[in-house]
Amino acid sequence: MGRTKYHKFRGGERCDECGARHWFSQDAIRYCRNGHRLEGFAAHEADEDAFGTQGRVTRKKKEARRKAAVKLSGDEGRELYLEVVQLILIRQLRWLVDVQGFPDDFAEIVRALWALRVRNLPLRERGGRRDRSKMGDESDGAASSVWFSSQSEGAETSDADFSDATTADWAPDSRRRWKVPKLIDTLALCYIGSLVKRLPVTTGDFHRWAQKGDLEFLSAFNQIPRNVRDRLPAEYHRALQVHDHVPFGKLQAAVQQLVISFKVNFDMTFPPLNYVPVLLRLITSLLLPAEVYIAAKYIGGILQRDYSYPTGGRKIRTMDNPEVLLASLAVVSTKLLYSLDGVERPPTSHEDPRRVRINWEQWQDITSEKPPDESVYLKPGEEYKTTPDDIATMESTKLDDYMDWFEKMWINDGEPRTTERVRNLFETTRSSPKASESDETGGSIADRIMKQYEMLGVWTKSVSPVVDSSDDEKIQPRNLCPVWRFEADLPDAAKALYKRAAELAGIPLITLIRGAMQVERQIELWCIQEMKRKGKPKDGGRWREKRKGKEIERPLLTQGADGSEDDW
Repeated sequence: MGRTKYHKFRGGERCDECGARHWFSQDAIRYCRNGHRLEGFAAHEADEDAFGTQGRVTRKKKEARRKAAVKLSGDEGRELYLEVVQLILIRQLRWLVDVQGFPDDFAEIVRALWALRVRNLPLRERGGRRDRSKMGDESDGAASSVWFSSQSEGAETSDADFSDATTADWAPDSRRRWKVPKLIDTLALCYIGSLVKRLPVTTGDFHRWAQKGDLEFLSAFNQIPRNVRDRLPAEYHRALQVHDHVPFGKLQAAVQQLVISFKVNFDMTFPPLNYVPVLLRLITSLLLPAEVYIAAKYIGGILQRDYSYPTGGRKIRTMDNPEVLLASLAVVSTKLLYSLDGVERPPTSHEDPRRVRINWEQWQDITSEKPPDESVYLKPGEEYKTTPDDIATMESTKLDDYMDWFEKMWINDGEPRTTERVRNLFETTRSSPKASESDETGGSIADRIMKQYEMLGVWTKSVSPVVDSSDDEKIQPRNLCPVWRFEADLPDAAKALYKRAAELAGIPLITLIRGAMQVERQIELWCIQEMKRKGKPKDGGRWREKRKGKEIERPLLTQGADGSEDDW
């Protein structure tokens, strides 16, 4: 008789009668070591016909558990957030230099501004130590409250009134709270760097680049490496997440706040705006005559503005912002030279710029005419305006554009998995790739504007001058200029012009209306002072303004210092 082979029970099992832990098999019946029969087991020998049919046995591999990243908190979380913001800023600088052709030293200037921005924060040194002179007795993990709001970038109001800008010290306050920068400050620092280099770019340009997705901003959170994103605290997730668009005027407010803060913290002042090319580009984009530039520059000299950002004062007016001022000068000059309210104001001489009459109906048709690509594709930067009803009736090409934008904004990940990379190799590409506006060169833009000017020139005509024969002519409607305080007061032509100018400047419409009204008031005060200085009466032409249902007349702003109406 051969040696009996004993087997050990599985974990926790024993013989019910004797408690033995080993068993053996005999005649297809299982017994314990002491000979007690065990129930529930019957072994069968395999049939000869079934030989080799069992096949290969494989075990399913268990999926490796993904290790959950530890959320950082306190000072370590703040420092990681600053590193993320710095990474986003570096990517923005790389795009501006490589794609937009900014100077090579532009990145160095912005890096220096960033270093000054975080200079007063108690950051750790490379060796891991912290400057205790800036921190006092605070421990590394204490004071988890943050200075900036935890709301997302898009949750703030879009109506930017530049009268509420206040100074801010960047050093930690008495409660040791860090005053860390916001995501919008990356765009503001890039713009301030362009001010230092005197580049002819505006906040409206940065707003359009960010809105179209060319400049990394809206989807910046999705481009952060996954391991870094998992370690960021929740409040910094909300700070880095932007809604589907950048509100008009928000970048202007951020730039104004940074300019004031640099003045307070480091006594720094920045050079004025390079307004000549900016104003020319604004006027040509609005398809306005060259006389508007002459009038705007003349009015700017009357106001004695140097087109620099204000750095202090108890109250900052809307017109104190240089870019708002340039847009206001453009629309006010157009309003004075070319009638926007439908009232005919014939010129008084052959040198009067009002001898050219613009057909504003045709101007609206030409400026609102969409390029051929926009009828087929969605306009870049306006995907967020799509409604569920639009999606239901949308063409296939526009639906592709919307889904691409949706994937980039909400689904796309900066680090795709290996399976996603393999799948991308077999995805079908679109038959007609969309032409991006960023690929449009300066020559093509100039050619398009030139064609629009030629189309508008067909509908532009000259008007014969009319010489005033009596003093009664000075109070006729042609010498009365209205003042518009609200959007509802604007005529159709004026509303189209104001909206287009506000869109190019990247500011809300009500901000431009307020700035234009302040410019008109300053011109009126200058006219009164000049007439008092020269002893001229004030009963010449009048402004016509409505207040509380009553019509009020004011001196005509277009009237020159010597009483003539063409003294520009």
